[in-house]
Amino acid sequence: MKAFEYHADLFDVIHETDFVIVGCGGLGSQIASQLAALGARNFFLVDGDRIEENSQNRRSRATAEDTGRLKSDRLATYLASRFSAAVAIMTQFADGAEAARLTLARTRKPFLILAEDNVSLARQFLAEYHATAPAPLPYLHVGQLGPFCVAGPLVALPDDACPFCCSTLPASVDTGDVAQPSPADNALIACFAVSQIAIERLTHRSSLRGHRWLFAPATGHASLHPVSKSHDCKVCQP
Repeated sequence: MKAFEYHADLFDVIHETDFVIVGCGGLGSQIASQLAALGARNFFLVDGDRIEENSQNRRSRATAEDTGRLKSDRLATYLASRFSAAVAIMTQFADGAEAARLTLARTRKPFLILAEDNVSLARQFLAEYHATAPAPLPYLHVGQLGPFCVAGPLVALPDDACPFCCSTLPASVDTGDVAQPSPADNALIACFAVSQIAIERLTHRSSLRGHRWLFAPATGHASLHPVSKSHDCKVCQP
């Protein structure tokens, strides 16, 4: 009975949450799909990029016919048809700040997922997210830093570090010719990200407080690293 009640509670909190996903590429799509499978039905997708021909092999559901299509539109169609989800998309905006203001105005119980490859856009969005929100709102940063896939920190309290306020998270990273994560890598990182989101939604506490995971797809090695808050961070202290 306890297990049943636990899963029922998880479905309820996931179902009631408005998931704002910044970045609808392979990783963002995987996270959205897994959340929908858990019961999420309200999504706000932020991405103005289009599917390129050379990116189809990194997207588990993309076909040749999808080339040139908006990533957010492709994901929205899938979530609506497969899970009957309510999906809003934002494809054109002046900057991350504009997107953040419009998003917060249209959501009730938002949970932000930063899965955007454009570090500058993610930073702009998050800075406005901090400045606009009347109270600290939970969010999780998931993406790629050089050769690593990263997940965390999951910020739920104002004294937590954000992804951009630590010296170990430089404003720009030269990734060189590093290969993008494969669909299998994206699925693995998405599973971990969704598990952390589920924990936070159920307990309103972060198991990643002060830490983030770094995963090296080439070796399969994952390690947990501390992230310290900087009081001079222009994201946390806009």
